[in-house]
Amino acid sequence: MDKILYTDFEGIDDLLSDFLKNNSMLQKAMKRSTIWKFWAKVVGKPFDTKSKPYGMIGAHTMIIACESSAVVQELTMRKKQIIKKYKPYVEPLKIDLRDLVFDVKKWSSVQGG
Repeated sequence: MDKILYTDFEGIDDLLSDFLKNNSMLQKAMKRSTIWKFWAKVVGKPFDTKSKPYGMIGAHTMIIACESSAVVQELTMRKKQIIKKYKPYVEPLKIDLRDLVFDVKKWSSVQGG
């Protein structure tokens, strides 16, 4: 019978963890992608389809693309509530979200136009 040789094997989880630890840009992109996914849950209907996260300014301000100036106005009035609702999603990621900037001009680029 042949002798079986055992070696240490790194699983995919270990490899990905090491890769993420050593790549700060990828870490930042993963965090932002994660918080983008929660936008619909945080703002609710009908704003989940009339606004979308677009980007970040620095580490504390999220840019939100909006369908119209009416959406901008409504979300601006709810800004503090939105930031508060986002807190449980951003804190585990160690993101200190302090401000939201709403922009109608960005809407065509998030819609593929």
